[in-house]
Amino acid sequence: MGDMKCLLLLLCAGVTVSSDVDLQKRVVRGHPCGNTERGYHVKLIASNGTAGYLCGGSLISESYILTAAHCWKDRWNMTAYLGVHPVQQNPPRGVRITEHHIYNDRHGDHDIMLLKLPTPTNIPYIALPSDQECRNIHNVQTVWVAGYGATTVFPNGTIGNDRPTELHCGDMSVVKCPNFASCSDVLNSIDPYIQSLTYAHVFCGQSKTVDIAPGDSGGGVVNNCRIYGVISNGVDLACAEPAAFMDVCKYKSWIKRKAGIGALNKLRNFFSCFN
Repeated sequence: MGDMKCLLLLLCAGVTVSSDVDLQKRVVRGHPCGNTERGYHVKLIASNGTAGYLCGGSLISESYILTAAHCWKDRWNMTAYLGVHPVQQNPPRGVRITEHHIYNDRHGDHDIMLLKLPTPTNIPYIALPSDQECRNIHNVQTVWVAGYGATTVFPNGTIGNDRPTELHCGDMSVVKCPNFASCSDVLNSIDPYIQSLTYAHVFCGQSKTVDIAPGDSGGGVVNNCRIYGVISNGVDLACAEPAAFMDVCKYKSWIKRKAGIGALNKLRNFFSCFN
């Protein structure tokens, strides 16, 4: 889990899709999530009045959302939509977010962030892994991801621009991260802030049928009702390369301190876990 400044090479060119029929068949984001899955998922939209930026996030307490730092846009309005899944007859209202905390050390900002809700919510949230679970992270072989990102791939390999109204879920196997050392050409076209982020603690996942799409960034990476990672990429091309996730265990002390998470939160999560 070395320093990966070049994380955004993850989704590269190379997927071949033979026909327009494949555009409909190729599901980047797995399947619509079940009604008992991902109740803690948060839809995040940053807007400057003329443009919008879609991300995901996860409730980890009554007052805090865990997501990716690159989802925050300075001087843009950030709105969080809680209780988006399962779909309700009356869509939830957005909550304006003004307070955010990005992990920072001598290397700079890391791609992990906490958003504070203006008022606490009673929506059940996802638990952080325990210290013991973090020590045994090598035993985690499969993780589940979710998001509202595009679900299709065009014939040229670019991810489609569809935006599903249903949250999509999928599972990925935990794999060894590739070498992201050579990506200057890719980074030349990426937002300067994203280029500057530090990706010091990541792990990777891969699947033959499920991939990450722009719009999924910030969503939770889950195993056994514990959030082990945060989706941390968003490039317009899909390929068979592994996706990378920020390693929550490496940031857990900071998360707990900033969000004020203690034993009570852990007990509540045990009884209110959504897969």
